[in-house]
Amino acid sequence: MKKILTIAWWEYITKVRTKAFLISIVLMPLFIFVFSILPRVLVERADTEQKTIGVVDLTGWVFEKFEKKLLGEFKLPDGRPNYKLIKISSENFDESDINRIKKFANELVVSGKIEAYLIIPKNFEDSLSFQYIGQNVGNIKDIERFRSSLQEIVIGEKLQRYGVKKDEVAQIIKSVKYSTVKISKKGEEEKTDFIGVFFSSYIFILALMILIITGGQMLIRSVVEEKSNRVIEILLSSCTANQLMAGKIIGLGMVGLTQMFIWAIVGFYFLSGYALTSINFELLLISLIYFILGYLFYSALFVAIGAPVNSEYEAQQIAGYVSMLLVLPIAFAFLIMQNPDLYWIKILSFIPLFTPSFMVARIPIKMPAPWEIIGTILILAVSVVAMIWVAGRIFRIAILSYGKFPTFKELISWVKTK
Repeated sequence: MKKILTIAWWEYITKVRTKAFLISIVLMPLFIFVFSILPRVLVERADTEQKTIGVVDLTGWVFEKFEKKLLGEFKLPDGRPNYKLIKISSENFDESDINRIKKFANELVVSGKIEAYLIIPKNFEDSLSFQYIGQNVGNIKDIERFRSSLQEIVIGEKLQRYGVKKDEVAQIIKSVKYSTVKISKKGEEEKTDFIGVFFSSYIFILALMILIITGGQMLIRSVVEEKSNRVIEILLSSCTANQLMAGKIIGLGMVGLTQMFIWAIVGFYFLSGYALTSINFELLLISLIYFILGYLFYSALFVAIGAPVNSEYEAQQIAGYVSMLLVLPIAFAFLIMQNPDLYWIKILSFIPLFTPSFMVARIPIKMPAPWEIIGTILILAVSVVAMIWVAGRIFRIAILSYGKFPTFKELISWVKTK
Protein backbone atom coordinates (compact mmCIF):
# COMPACT_ATOMS: atom_id res chain seq x y z
CA MET A 1 0.00 0.00 0.00
CA LYS A 2 2.90 2.35 0.77
CA LYS A 3 4.27 1.88 -2.76
CA ILE A 4 0.82 2.43 -4.28
CA LEU A 5 0.38 5.69 -2.36
CA THR A 6 3.88 6.82 -3.31
CA ILE A 7 3.14 6.25 -7.01
CA ALA A 8 -0.27 7.92 -6.64
CA TRP A 9 1.25 10.99 -4.99
CA TRP A 10 3.91 11.26 -7.70
CA GLU A 11 1.32 11.05 -10.47
CA TYR A 12 -0.83 13.61 -8.67
CA ILE A 13 1.82 16.18 -7.82
CA THR A 14 3.48 16.09 -11.25
CA LYS A 15 0.16 16.68 -13.02
CA VAL A 16 -1.28 19.46 -10.82
CA ARG A 17 1.93 21.48 -11.18
CA THR A 18 1.67 21.63 -14.96
CA LYS A 19 0.35 24.63 -16.89
CA ALA A 20 -2.08 22.34 -18.69
CA PHE A 21 -3.80 21.53 -15.38
CA LEU A 22 -4.14 25.21 -14.45
CA ILE A 23 -5.52 26.01 -17.90
CA SER A 24 -8.04 23.16 -17.67
CA ILE A 25 -9.37 24.60 -14.41
CA VAL A 26 -10.62 27.58 -16.43
CA LEU A 27 -11.33 26.00 -19.81
CA MET A 28 -13.45 23.04 -18.69
CA PRO A 29 -16.14 25.10 -16.87
CA LEU A 30 -16.12 27.42 -19.88
CA PHE A 31 -16.59 24.38 -22.14
CA ILE A 32 -19.56 23.19 -20.05
CA PHE A 33 -21.11 26.65 -20.06
CA VAL A 34 -20.71 27.19 -23.81
CA PHE A 35 -22.07 23.79 -24.85
CA SER A 36 -24.82 23.31 -22.27
CA ILE A 37 -26.08 26.48 -20.58
CA LEU A 38 -25.33 29.20 -23.14
CA PRO A 39 -27.50 27.75 -25.97
CA ARG A 40 -30.58 27.73 -23.73
CA VAL A 41 -29.84 31.24 -22.45
CA LEU A 42 -29.55 32.51 -26.02
CA VAL A 43 -32.76 30.76 -27.07
CA GLU A 44 -34.72 32.34 -24.20
CA ARG A 45 -33.09 35.75 -24.61
CA ALA A 46 -35.39 38.42 -25.97
CA ASP A 47 -34.94 39.50 -29.61
CA THR A 48 -33.12 42.76 -30.21
CA GLU A 49 -34.09 43.32 -33.85
CA GLN A 50 -37.56 43.74 -35.29
CA LYS A 51 -38.62 41.03 -37.74
CA THR A 52 -40.67 41.76 -40.83
CA ILE A 53 -43.18 39.00 -41.55
CA GLY A 54 -45.36 38.77 -44.62
CA VAL A 55 -48.91 37.47 -44.45
CA VAL A 56 -50.94 36.07 -47.32
CA ASP A 57 -54.43 36.29 -45.83
CA LEU A 58 -56.86 34.41 -48.06
CA THR A 59 -59.63 34.67 -45.43
CA GLY A 60 -59.94 38.46 -45.72
CA TRP A 61 -60.44 38.98 -41.95
CA VAL A 62 -57.54 37.41 -40.02
CA PHE A 63 -54.73 39.85 -40.86
CA GLU A 64 -56.01 42.86 -38.89
CA LYS A 65 -56.74 40.81 -35.78
CA PHE A 66 -53.42 38.95 -36.10
CA GLU A 67 -51.45 42.20 -36.44
CA LYS A 68 -53.19 43.77 -33.45
CA LYS A 69 -52.51 40.74 -31.28
CA LEU A 70 -48.79 40.53 -32.14
CA LEU A 71 -48.30 44.26 -31.69
CA GLY A 72 -49.92 44.14 -28.28
CA GLU A 73 -48.24 41.03 -26.86
CA PHE A 74 -44.67 40.87 -28.14
CA LYS A 75 -42.29 43.78 -27.58
CA LEU A 76 -38.55 44.28 -27.93
CA PRO A 77 -36.53 45.47 -24.90
CA ASP A 78 -36.60 49.04 -26.33
CA GLY A 79 -40.41 48.97 -26.51
CA ARG A 80 -40.76 48.51 -30.26
CA PRO A 81 -43.03 45.74 -31.60
CA ASN A 82 -41.22 42.43 -31.99
CA TYR A 83 -42.85 41.86 -35.39
CA LYS A 84 -43.78 44.12 -38.29
CA LEU A 85 -46.48 42.52 -40.45
CA ILE A 86 -46.80 43.23 -44.16
CA LYS A 87 -49.92 42.14 -45.95
CA ILE A 88 -49.05 40.48 -49.23
CA SER A 89 -52.15 41.51 -51.13
CA SER A 90 -53.89 39.08 -53.41
CA GLU A 91 -55.57 41.90 -55.38
CA ASN A 92 -53.18 41.43 -58.29
CA PHE A 93 -53.54 37.67 -58.24
CA ASP A 94 -56.24 35.13 -58.69
CA GLU A 95 -56.58 33.50 -55.27
CA SER A 96 -56.79 30.13 -56.94
CA ASP A 97 -53.36 30.69 -58.45
CA ILE A 98 -51.51 30.21 -55.16
CA ASN A 99 -48.28 29.38 -56.99
CA ARG A 100 -48.05 32.94 -58.40
CA ILE A 101 -48.64 34.38 -54.94
CA LYS A 102 -45.93 32.16 -53.45
CA LYS A 103 -43.47 33.06 -56.22
CA PHE A 104 -43.95 36.77 -55.50
CA ALA A 105 -43.59 36.23 -51.74
CA ASN A 106 -40.53 34.02 -52.21
CA GLU A 107 -38.82 36.87 -54.06
CA LEU A 108 -39.47 39.14 -51.09
CA VAL A 109 -37.85 36.59 -48.78
CA VAL A 110 -34.80 36.07 -51.01
CA SER A 111 -34.31 39.82 -51.42
CA GLY A 112 -34.37 40.23 -47.64
CA LYS A 113 -37.42 42.49 -47.57
CA ILE A 114 -39.23 40.06 -45.28
CA GLU A 115 -37.97 37.38 -42.86
CA ALA A 116 -40.64 34.87 -43.85
CA TYR A 117 -44.33 34.78 -44.66
CA LEU A 118 -47.48 32.98 -43.59
CA ILE A 119 -50.18 31.64 -45.88
CA ILE A 120 -53.54 31.61 -44.10
CA PRO A 121 -55.95 29.56 -46.28
CA LYS A 122 -59.50 30.56 -47.03
CA ASN A 123 -60.91 27.74 -44.88
CA PHE A 124 -58.56 28.51 -41.98
CA GLU A 125 -61.41 28.72 -39.47
CA ASP A 126 -62.24 25.08 -40.15
CA SER A 127 -58.84 23.64 -41.06
CA LEU A 128 -56.90 25.50 -38.33
CA SER A 129 -53.71 25.10 -40.35
CA PHE A 130 -51.36 27.59 -41.98
CA GLN A 131 -48.01 27.55 -43.76
CA TYR A 132 -44.85 29.27 -42.54
CA ILE A 133 -42.42 29.77 -45.42
CA GLY A 134 -38.93 31.24 -45.16
CA GLN A 135 -35.24 30.54 -45.54
CA ASN A 136 -35.04 29.62 -41.86
CA VAL A 137 -37.86 27.37 -40.67
CA GLY A 138 -36.06 26.35 -37.47
CA ASN A 139 -37.18 29.34 -35.38
CA ILE A 140 -39.60 27.39 -33.23
CA LYS A 141 -40.18 30.31 -30.85
CA ASP A 142 -41.60 32.57 -33.59
CA ILE A 143 -43.67 29.82 -35.19
CA GLU A 144 -45.16 28.82 -31.83
CA ARG A 145 -46.09 32.46 -31.13
CA PHE A 146 -47.83 32.72 -34.49
CA ARG A 147 -49.63 29.41 -33.95
CA SER A 148 -50.96 30.29 -30.49
CA SER A 149 -51.99 33.79 -31.59
CA LEU A 150 -53.91 32.52 -34.61
CA GLN A 151 -55.55 29.83 -32.51
CA GLU A 152 -56.75 32.40 -29.98
CA ILE A 153 -58.07 34.60 -32.81
CA VAL A 154 -60.18 31.74 -34.22
CA ILE A 155 -61.47 30.78 -30.77
CA GLY A 156 -62.37 34.39 -30.04
CA GLU A 157 -64.16 34.78 -33.35
CA LYS A 158 -66.25 31.67 -32.80
CA LEU A 159 -67.13 32.67 -29.24
CA GLN A 160 -68.41 36.05 -30.43
CA ARG A 161 -70.60 34.30 -32.98
CA TYR A 162 -72.06 32.24 -30.16
CA GLY A 163 -72.99 35.45 -28.34
CA VAL A 164 -70.06 35.86 -25.93
CA LYS A 165 -69.20 39.51 -25.31
CA LYS A 166 -65.89 40.86 -26.59
CA ASP A 167 -64.49 41.68 -23.12
CA GLU A 168 -65.48 38.22 -21.90
CA VAL A 169 -63.69 36.58 -24.84
CA ALA A 170 -60.37 38.08 -23.73
CA GLN A 171 -60.79 36.46 -20.31
CA ILE A 172 -61.78 33.09 -21.76
CA ILE A 173 -58.81 32.78 -24.12
CA LYS A 174 -56.30 34.14 -21.61
CA SER A 175 -53.11 32.04 -21.52
CA VAL A 176 -52.62 29.57 -18.68
CA LYS A 177 -49.49 29.86 -16.50
CA TYR A 178 -48.02 27.01 -14.48
CA SER A 179 -45.38 26.10 -11.93
CA THR A 180 -43.91 22.67 -11.18
CA VAL A 181 -43.80 20.83 -7.85
CA LYS A 182 -41.94 17.56 -7.52
CA ILE A 183 -43.14 14.83 -5.12
CA SER A 184 -40.38 12.77 -3.53
CA LYS A 185 -40.60 9.05 -2.70
CA LYS A 186 -41.51 10.08 0.85
CA GLY A 187 -44.51 12.03 -0.42
CA GLU A 188 -42.96 15.41 0.31
CA GLU A 189 -43.37 18.30 -2.10
CA GLU A 190 -40.27 19.90 -3.58
CA LYS A 191 -40.35 23.01 -5.71
CA THR A 192 -38.30 22.48 -8.84
CA ASP A 193 -37.72 23.93 -12.28
CA PHE A 194 -35.82 23.14 -15.43
CA ILE A 195 -32.67 24.92 -14.25
CA GLY A 196 -32.54 22.88 -11.05
CA VAL A 197 -32.99 19.59 -12.88
CA PHE A 198 -30.56 20.67 -15.57
CA PHE A 199 -27.78 21.44 -13.09
CA SER A 200 -28.30 18.28 -11.08
CA SER A 201 -28.34 15.84 -14.00
CA TYR A 202 -26.99 17.10 -17.32
CA ILE A 203 -24.07 19.01 -15.75
CA PHE A 204 -23.29 15.99 -13.55
CA ILE A 205 -23.06 13.77 -16.64
CA LEU A 206 -20.78 16.28 -18.36
CA ALA A 207 -18.55 16.43 -15.28
CA LEU A 208 -18.27 12.64 -15.18
CA MET A 209 -17.49 12.51 -18.89
CA ILE A 210 -14.80 15.19 -18.61
CA LEU A 211 -13.19 13.55 -15.58
CA ILE A 212 -13.08 10.14 -17.26
CA ILE A 213 -11.84 11.42 -20.61
CA THR A 214 -9.12 13.67 -19.19
CA GLY A 215 -8.08 11.07 -16.58
CA GLY A 216 -8.10 8.25 -19.13
CA GLN A 217 -6.06 10.21 -21.65
CA MET A 218 -3.49 11.15 -19.00
CA LEU A 219 -3.36 7.50 -17.89
CA ILE A 220 -2.66 6.20 -21.40
CA ARG A 221 -0.16 8.95 -22.21
CA SER A 222 1.67 8.36 -18.96
CA VAL A 223 2.11 4.67 -19.78
CA VAL A 224 3.13 5.42 -23.39
CA GLU A 225 5.71 7.97 -22.26
CA GLU A 226 7.22 5.60 -19.68
CA LYS A 227 7.29 2.74 -22.18
CA SER A 228 8.95 4.82 -24.89
CA ASN A 229 11.82 6.00 -22.69
CA ARG A 230 12.12 2.63 -20.86
CA VAL A 231 11.37 4.20 -17.46
CA ILE A 232 8.69 1.53 -16.98
CA GLU A 233 11.38 -1.13 -16.65
CA ILE A 234 13.08 0.77 -13.83
CA LEU A 235 9.76 1.28 -12.04
CA LEU A 236 8.95 -2.43 -12.20
CA SER A 237 12.21 -3.21 -10.45
CA SER A 238 10.82 -1.41 -7.37
CA CYS A 239 7.13 -2.39 -7.49
CA THR A 240 4.76 -4.85 -9.08
CA ALA A 241 2.71 -4.13 -12.19
CA ASN A 242 -0.54 -4.11 -10.19
CA GLN A 243 0.91 -1.63 -7.67
CA LEU A 244 1.98 0.62 -10.54
CA MET A 245 -1.45 0.40 -12.17
CA ALA A 246 -3.28 1.07 -8.90
CA GLY A 247 -1.05 4.03 -8.10
CA LYS A 248 -1.66 5.58 -11.51
CA ILE A 249 -5.44 5.15 -11.28
CA ILE A 250 -5.60 6.65 -7.77
CA GLY A 251 -3.19 9.49 -8.54
CA LEU A 252 -4.88 10.57 -11.75
CA GLY A 253 -8.27 10.16 -10.08
CA MET A 254 -7.11 12.61 -7.40
CA VAL A 255 -6.19 15.05 -10.17
CA GLY A 256 -9.72 14.86 -11.55
CA LEU A 257 -11.30 15.19 -8.10
CA THR A 258 -9.14 18.23 -7.40
CA GLN A 259 -10.55 19.84 -10.54
CA MET A 260 -14.09 18.98 -9.45
CA PHE A 261 -13.47 20.35 -5.95
CA ILE A 262 -12.22 23.67 -7.30
CA TRP A 263 -15.15 23.93 -9.72
CA ALA A 264 -17.59 23.10 -6.88
CA ILE A 265 -16.18 25.88 -4.69
CA VAL A 266 -16.41 28.39 -7.54
CA GLY A 267 -19.93 27.19 -8.38
CA PHE A 268 -21.10 27.53 -4.78
CA TYR A 269 -19.57 31.00 -4.60
CA PHE A 270 -21.41 32.30 -7.66
CA LEU A 271 -24.69 30.44 -7.07
CA SER A 272 -24.55 31.14 -3.31
CA GLY A 273 -27.94 30.66 -1.67
CA TYR A 274 -29.57 29.06 -4.71
CA ALA A 275 -27.01 26.25 -4.73
CA LEU A 276 -27.47 25.47 -1.04
CA THR A 277 -31.26 25.49 -1.15
CA SER A 278 -31.65 23.54 -4.41
CA ILE A 279 -29.21 20.68 -3.73
CA ASN A 280 -30.60 17.50 -2.24
CA PHE A 281 -27.65 16.03 -0.35
CA GLU A 282 -29.23 12.55 -0.23
CA LEU A 283 -29.38 12.47 -4.01
CA LEU A 284 -25.91 13.96 -4.20
CA LEU A 285 -24.49 11.14 -2.05
CA ILE A 286 -26.06 8.44 -4.24
CA SER A 287 -24.82 10.20 -7.37
CA LEU A 288 -21.30 10.37 -5.93
CA ILE A 289 -21.32 6.59 -5.46
CA TYR A 290 -22.07 6.14 -9.16
CA PHE A 291 -19.54 8.84 -9.96
CA ILE A 292 -16.68 7.10 -8.12
CA LEU A 293 -17.56 3.60 -9.33
CA GLY A 294 -17.93 4.91 -12.88
CA TYR A 295 -14.51 6.54 -12.76
CA LEU A 296 -12.87 3.33 -11.46
CA PHE A 297 -14.61 1.22 -14.11
CA TYR A 298 -13.61 3.43 -17.01
CA SER A 299 -10.08 3.94 -15.65
CA ALA A 300 -9.58 0.16 -15.58
CA LEU A 301 -11.05 -0.01 -19.10
CA PHE A 302 -8.59 2.65 -20.28
CA VAL A 303 -5.74 0.66 -18.71
CA ALA A 304 -6.84 -2.61 -20.31
CA ILE A 305 -7.19 -1.10 -23.78
CA GLY A 306 -4.46 1.51 -23.55
CA ALA A 307 -1.58 -0.37 -21.94
CA PRO A 308 -0.57 -2.22 -25.16
CA VAL A 309 -0.26 0.99 -27.22
CA ASN A 310 3.22 2.16 -28.19
CA SER A 311 2.71 5.64 -29.67
CA GLU A 312 0.89 8.91 -29.01
CA TYR A 313 -1.18 8.41 -32.17
CA GLU A 314 -2.46 5.03 -30.99
CA ALA A 315 -3.16 6.51 -27.55
CA GLN A 316 -5.35 9.24 -29.05
CA GLN A 317 -7.25 6.71 -31.14
CA ILE A 318 -7.91 4.45 -28.15
CA ALA A 319 -9.01 7.37 -25.98
CA GLY A 320 -11.34 8.54 -28.76
CA TYR A 321 -13.02 5.13 -29.12
CA VAL A 322 -13.65 4.79 -25.38
CA SER A 323 -14.84 8.40 -25.14
CA MET A 324 -17.53 7.69 -27.75
CA LEU A 325 -19.22 5.40 -25.22
CA LEU A 326 -19.62 8.40 -22.93
CA VAL A 327 -21.33 10.52 -25.58
CA LEU A 328 -24.44 8.29 -25.75
CA PRO A 329 -25.82 9.35 -22.33
CA ILE A 330 -25.19 13.00 -23.28
CA ALA A 331 -27.18 12.55 -26.48
CA PHE A 332 -30.11 10.99 -24.58
CA ALA A 333 -29.92 13.33 -21.57
CA PHE A 334 -33.02 15.38 -22.47
CA LEU A 335 -35.02 12.27 -23.37
CA ILE A 336 -34.09 10.77 -20.00
CA MET A 337 -35.22 13.97 -18.31
CA GLN A 338 -38.60 13.80 -20.06
CA ASN A 339 -39.30 10.12 -19.39
CA PRO A 340 -36.79 8.37 -17.09
CA ASP A 341 -39.00 5.25 -16.80
CA LEU A 342 -38.79 4.14 -20.43
CA TYR A 343 -38.05 0.40 -20.49
CA TRP A 344 -34.97 0.72 -22.72
CA ILE A 345 -33.54 3.43 -20.47
CA LYS A 346 -33.95 1.06 -17.52
CA ILE A 347 -32.26 -1.73 -19.47
CA LEU A 348 -29.30 0.47 -20.43
CA SER A 349 -29.02 1.54 -16.78
CA PHE A 350 -28.00 -2.03 -15.89
CA ILE A 351 -25.20 -2.13 -18.50
CA PRO A 352 -21.98 -1.07 -16.67
CA LEU A 353 -20.75 1.06 -19.58
CA PHE A 354 -23.81 3.29 -19.24
CA THR A 355 -24.84 2.79 -15.60
CA PRO A 356 -23.07 5.83 -14.07
CA SER A 357 -24.32 8.38 -16.60
CA PHE A 358 -27.86 7.03 -16.97
CA MET A 359 -28.44 6.70 -13.24
CA VAL A 360 -27.09 10.15 -12.28
CA ALA A 361 -29.37 11.53 -15.00
CA ARG A 362 -32.45 9.67 -13.72
CA ILE A 363 -32.02 10.17 -9.97
CA PRO A 364 -32.63 13.97 -9.75
CA ILE A 365 -35.65 13.77 -12.06
CA LYS A 366 -37.51 10.79 -10.61
CA MET A 367 -35.91 8.58 -7.99
CA PRO A 368 -35.73 5.00 -9.36
CA ALA A 369 -37.08 2.12 -7.28
CA PRO A 370 -34.76 0.96 -4.45
CA TRP A 371 -34.14 -2.37 -6.19
CA GLU A 372 -32.89 -0.53 -9.28
CA ILE A 373 -30.45 1.56 -7.26
CA ILE A 374 -29.16 -1.40 -5.25
CA GLY A 375 -29.02 -3.63 -8.32
CA THR A 376 -27.15 -1.16 -10.52
CA ILE A 377 -24.67 -0.31 -7.76
CA LEU A 378 -23.95 -4.01 -7.13
CA ILE A 379 -23.56 -4.75 -10.84
CA LEU A 380 -21.30 -1.73 -11.28
CA ALA A 381 -19.22 -2.64 -8.21
CA VAL A 382 -18.76 -6.24 -9.41
CA SER A 383 -17.91 -4.91 -12.89
CA VAL A 384 -15.29 -2.59 -11.38
CA VAL A 385 -13.61 -5.49 -9.57
CA ALA A 386 -13.74 -7.68 -12.71
CA MET A 387 -12.43 -4.90 -14.97
CA ILE A 388 -9.57 -4.07 -12.56
CA TRP A 389 -8.65 -7.77 -12.48
CA VAL A 390 -8.70 -7.99 -16.29
CA ALA A 391 -6.78 -4.70 -16.60
CA GLY A 392 -4.17 -5.94 -14.15
CA ARG A 393 -3.65 -9.14 -16.15
CA ILE A 394 -3.23 -7.22 -19.39
CA PHE A 395 -1.18 -4.40 -17.85
CA ARG A 396 1.52 -6.63 -16.38
CA ILE A 397 2.34 -8.06 -19.82
CA ALA A 398 1.46 -5.10 -22.03
CA ILE A 399 3.79 -2.60 -20.33
CA LEU A 400 6.81 -4.68 -21.33
CA SER A 401 5.56 -5.49 -24.83
CA TYR A 402 6.62 -3.42 -27.84
CA GLY A 403 5.73 -3.50 -31.50
CA LYS A 404 2.28 -3.87 -33.07
CA PHE A 405 -0.94 -3.67 -31.09
CA PRO A 406 -1.95 -7.18 -29.93
CA THR A 407 -4.92 -8.95 -31.45
CA PHE A 408 -8.05 -9.70 -29.45
CA LYS A 409 -6.97 -13.36 -29.21
CA GLU A 410 -3.62 -12.29 -27.74
CA LEU A 411 -5.34 -10.07 -25.18
CA ILE A 412 -7.49 -13.03 -24.09
CA SER A 413 -4.38 -15.18 -23.68
CA TRP A 414 -2.77 -12.46 -21.54
CA VAL A 415 -5.81 -12.44 -19.26
CA LYS A 416 -5.65 -16.26 -18.91
CA THR A 417 -1.89 -16.30 -18.22
CA LYS A 418 -1.12 -16.82 -14.53
